Amino acid sequence: MADIDTDTESDLELGKASIVYETATGDLERATVDNDRIAYFQDHWLFAYGNDEDGNSVVRRVPKERVRYVERSVEEIEETFESGIEKAKGKLEELRD
Repeated sequence: MADIDTDTESDLELGKASIVYETATGDLERATVDNDRIAYFQDHWLFAYGNDEDGNSVVRRVPKERVRYVERSVEEIEETFESGIEKAKGKLEELRD
């Protein structure tokens, strides 16, 4: 399982993401995972935080209302924006041709 704690101060390693959320009991938890192991989908944050005894990925779904914040490394965000810009440029070039 990934490192999960309630510390709200962190220095993220490159390629990592942290999510701080409220549990069902009202406590705050922090999960730190690889950037590619966290996503926002259908009003929930999803993150893979380990494997079960059979080797299957374990995913936690947290409703957006219970998430306090999500942190990601700056380089990952820049890469995501750059990728989106490159895709948009490609589509504009296709439309011009």
